[in-house]
Amino acid sequence: MSACVNSTFIKSTIQTNNEGIFIQAKQNESFEIFFQNPSKIESNLEQELISSLENLGLKQTSENPTYKIYINLVDMKKHSYAQRVTISARFFYDFDPLESDGEWFIENYYSMQLNIQIIQENTIQKTSLIARTAYLGDKKRCQISLENKIINQITSFFYFKS
Repeated sequence: MSACVNSTFIKSTIQTNNEGIFIQAKQNESFEIFFQNPSKIESNLEQELISSLENLGLKQTSENPTYKIYINLVDMKKHSYAQRVTISARFFYDFDPLESDGEWFIENYYSMQLNIQIIQENTIQKTSLIARTAYLGDKKRCQISLENKIINQITSFFYFKS
């Protein structure tokens, strides 16, 4: 039963619109997050991201932060579509009259998109992230999975050199 309620069992993927963001960070540097949510999606993304960045060794502050992180949570959508798939064998022979209409490929999933910009002194790096689930599941579990994937991606932008 735990597989049915655990968000980690929703498989999610993520892609960026460019090569991503690379920031060589140092322990105890500071950050401030400016979070916009024009779609009014109920989300804990901002709080979870703050916690994850603090776990990396960064500190949240609003006074002269090392990194200003601008996030715009664009949208979360449910996608459902069917696509007709033709059968190449039908062109040569037709054994089964029920197969003559071809097969259908059906895909159902959730996607979440956000834009992110990180400013460090005079350096600006930005990208868009699109996370999607592999299949359709409970909306709340899918959202948690998508948010976790996005948080993991954003925290991976920061690397620490010892």
